[in-house]
Amino acid sequence: GTTGTPKRVQHSRNATAFSVAQTAEALDLHQGCHAVLALPTTFVAGQAMLVRALVGQWRMTLVEPSAAPSWSGPCDFVAMTPHQTQGWLEHGTGSATTLLLGGGPVSPALLRALLASPRVSFVWEGFGMSETLTHVALRRLDDVRDLAAPFVPLPGTCVTADAQGCARIDAPGREVHGLSTSDLVEMKDDGSFVWLGRRDDVVNSGGVLVHPMEVEQAFHNMCPDWVQDFVVYGRPDDTLGFEVVLRVQSDAPIGDLEGAFLAWRRQLKDLLGTAKTPRSVELGAVPRSDRGKVLRRALP
Repeated sequence: GTTGTPKRVQHSRNATAFSVAQTAEALDLHQGCHAVLALPTTFVAGQAMLVRALVGQWRMTLVEPSAAPSWSGPCDFVAMTPHQTQGWLEHGTGSATTLLLGGGPVSPALLRALLASPRVSFVWEGFGMSETLTHVALRRLDDVRDLAAPFVPLPGTCVTADAQGCARIDAPGREVHGLSTSDLVEMKDDGSFVWLGRRDDVVNSGGVLVHPMEVEQAFHNMCPDWVQDFVVYGRPDDTLGFEVVLRVQSDAPIGDLEGAFLAWRRQLKDLLGTAKTPRSVELGAVPRSDRGKVLRRALP
């Protein structure tokens, strides 16, 4: 997996075949389709792509896993992380009928770029993990407003919330029974759910629980071009317990950072309220894994 302490997970042949069949049916991937493998095969997501290709007799184009994948011409299907997808749009080549995103939150800015691009026709986002053999729920992203839409569990999958509000997954076809997660969810009456972020990332600031992803989503809508990357996290504070901090990364010349930050705070207060608005801003690198996930625990 890409988060938490590494551990060995074993999946049976039947469970793997079930997962592969569900993906093909849900995304209408026919036998013999042309797919691109841009994910590293050291993780389940990349391994699952290989099994899908073998079972479905796909024509597979292999590209070196990177932050800016490239391939020649069109393909029917590709799966990438949001970080890879951003690099692909800005620096890569190739096109895809169907793009499956996973491994991290999708920003409004990235989705707008995808929806405006002629290089991709359909954008899907998956929710899943190594223990569930990739995604067990999906949502189609046809509009930026869909980033607030719930994920819909695949047939035969049941997602519920435990006493802490974290997802509990039952997917018998994949031999997953009562799997506890650290993913905070808001359940809907029809069994779908909204992903709120990871419990480990929640910042308790003066008794208010702040989800960094909620603040980051709001900041995406006002982020200037000179900000190359950013992250929201909690820093120990003697009064609040933790204060909410916005770290921005930039190599470009920066003028009045304090003035910019005050303007951001005013806008964020209108969207989120005072308690969830970052109390300070800092310049610095945003630590990420080789798959593009933010490493919040590496921040001070």
